[in-house]
Amino acid sequence: MEGILDCLRAICGPEHVSDALADRICYRRDCGPTPGGVPDIVVRPESTAEVMEIVKLANQVHKPVFLWGRATTFVDHGVREGCILMALDLMNRVHKIDLENQVVTAEAGAIWHAVDSELNKLGWELAAPGGGGMFSCTLGGTVAYNAVPHGITEYGMTGEHVASLEVVLADGTVLHTGSAANTDAPFPIERGANGPDLTGLFVGSCGTLGVITKVTMRIRRIPECERYLFYAFDRLDDAVDAAAAIQFQQAATFLIGLFGGPKPAGVEGEAFLHAIIRDSVAEAERRAQAVRVCCETFRGRWQDPEPTRRYWKEHMYSWLRNTPASAYYGNRPYCCPEVAGFLPTQALKEVIPALHEYVANNADFARVGMRVKGFDVYFSPNAAFLWVDTLYPEMDPEARQVGLRVRAEIAELLFSRWMSPGGIVSGMAPYIMPRLGTTYELLKRLKIALDPNNILNPGVLGLGGEDD
Repeated sequence: MEGILDCLRAICGPEHVSDALADRICYRRDCGPTPGGVPDIVVRPESTAEVMEIVKLANQVHKPVFLWGRATTFVDHGVREGCILMALDLMNRVHKIDLENQVVTAEAGAIWHAVDSELNKLGWELAAPGGGGMFSCTLGGTVAYNAVPHGITEYGMTGEHVASLEVVLADGTVLHTGSAANTDAPFPIERGANGPDLTGLFVGSCGTLGVITKVTMRIRRIPECERYLFYAFDRLDDAVDAAAAIQFQQAATFLIGLFGGPKPAGVEGEAFLHAIIRDSVAEAERRAQAVRVCCETFRGRWQDPEPTRRYWKEHMYSWLRNTPASAYYGNRPYCCPEVAGFLPTQALKEVIPALHEYVANNADFARVGMRVKGFDVYFSPNAAFLWVDTLYPEMDPEARQVGLRVRAEIAELLFSRWMSPGGIVSGMAPYIMPRLGTTYELLKRLKIALDPNNILNPGVLGLGGEDD
């Protein structure tokens, strides 16, 4: 161990390497329910060159490396006991804001909202507004996970806006994707250039195939205005039909459905839709009218949209339920064994009742103090991304076991009939990867080809684990 420590200190400097338990234990888990293993060493590189040397060393000593951004996911990263934990938070520089080519290039550890704030000063923004952890999540981690962003209804997934990546492979080779691959004209402006879409290979791969060290994202001008709408429905089916109509009309920039958990304070109904529209003044009003028609055609009742506005502007999820953050998040510690994924919009008419029935018939759910945080939906352009968020008292060992069993049973219920997850990581891999058939087999072959010594995030995505 001392030999590895000395080598890492020579690469990154002693101030960026630690084997102290007090440091190591802080890197064992994300926001998910599984504690994870304690790494042997934590190393924090400041450059791509240092990442290259760390990866080469890990190959020489056959010691796994787990990657760390800001650990904002709820689905278990799966840190392995005794690994090298490589935290990329010091690689946080914005290298270039290129307004002419409408892209920004930043290091993997740059905070999403920090990059957006620099663009906002110039009247621009990242083409994907960022996920729920935008104030703490990193560019590299968000792309590696392919997080579901705010604004998905119009803007699509995070990965769709990645123009190019710099990636360190498991053998220390540095790869540039898209147009940046041309060494004589390395301009990171177009993902679709220079052959197959290698950018897409690493988007959503969760660090199993390579270490993302730089990200070039598309950017756009900040829209001229925003409009907000909020509707309540007495019937789930009406809300789903209204949402499908809004999708068909391409009327909303971001459409959110609330179908379980606490209802918005002071609002009557069984299902609720929030809509955010970002466009020119004239187009925003036209699209807002289309949302009104869609909702009211299916018996939706207009509500004061101030909670919608506060959610979008203040970035506090609690406002979707017309509740301040202090009340919504104040009774911790609870842990959230999340299950989430894409399904057809109309399938919500079956899925939501099935989830309510599952909770009502699970005697252990109430007995150990579990609760439903939400059955909430971010609507994509043509589908629904459903978050099934249940909570259990984190300090109760029995409640934790029940919570993990609930996650497994809900995943089995949904993945067996309707749903495919977005981000997977370790928590969801056992429930979805075996269902992928030949796709899973191809991913295993890619892992072996790119990482033959199995050092990069082994076991994440079900790749490079003990059973492979």
